[in-house]
Amino acid sequence: MDVPGHGTIKGEWDLRGSVDDYLGNFDFKGKRVLDVGAASGILSFHIEKQGAEVVSFDLSENFDWDIVPFAENNNEIARSERRSHLRKINNGYWLCHQAFQSKAQMVNGVVYDIPRSIGAVDVAVFGSILLHLRDPFLALENAAALAKEAIIVSDISPYRKFTSKFKRNPRFMPRSISPDGITDGWFRLPPLLVQEYLGILGFKKSTIVWNNFKYGERIRPIYTIIARR
Repeated sequence: MDVPGHGTIKGEWDLRGSVDDYLGNFDFKGKRVLDVGAASGILSFHIEKQGAEVVSFDLSENFDWDIVPFAENNNEIARSERRSHLRKINNGYWLCHQAFQSKAQMVNGVVYDIPRSIGAVDVAVFGSILLHLRDPFLALENAAALAKEAIIVSDISPYRKFTSKFKRNPRFMPRSISPDGITDGWFRLPPLLVQEYLGILGFKKSTIVWNNFKYGERIRPIYTIIARR
């Protein structure tokens, strides 16, 4: 992110100049938007610049990440380390919130119990969040209870070529033979499956677009679904 007063802050992903593509070039002007899994706030602050009222939603250090509970690992230590990491993420959000002079509201909690007190929103955004969730359908269901107009889902494809096999079949990411591997990722969810999830929840009119984005020194394909009621 290019943060006023702080310069360029490096991260794993570089969405600068391509956030609109990442969000499916949706018109957010005049909308009330729920940014689920806001992290450093890059999507929240960008959407706010488009003329939207934004509610950022994310875990805080008072909540647990959906870590993969490998039997070989000390999961209490992993949980403690993740909470420490969440504290840094939250601090980063508030630093950027001040730097961008944002008016976005932050609500902390777990995605499986998004507070109804947030009230109705026009749009809910899931920016590369579903892969980190043990129950992605329940997360979408909670957001759907608040979203009146649309849900936008951006998520990662494991392939550079968008094979028909992946478009329909999910991939379970953890592997029992490598407990020291991925502990914060659960699924690579194909776009046609996510479309079905959203259709079940009442968002039956949807489109899929594909784009490439910079992840470190690599280019990674990401699909974006815009689903409307």
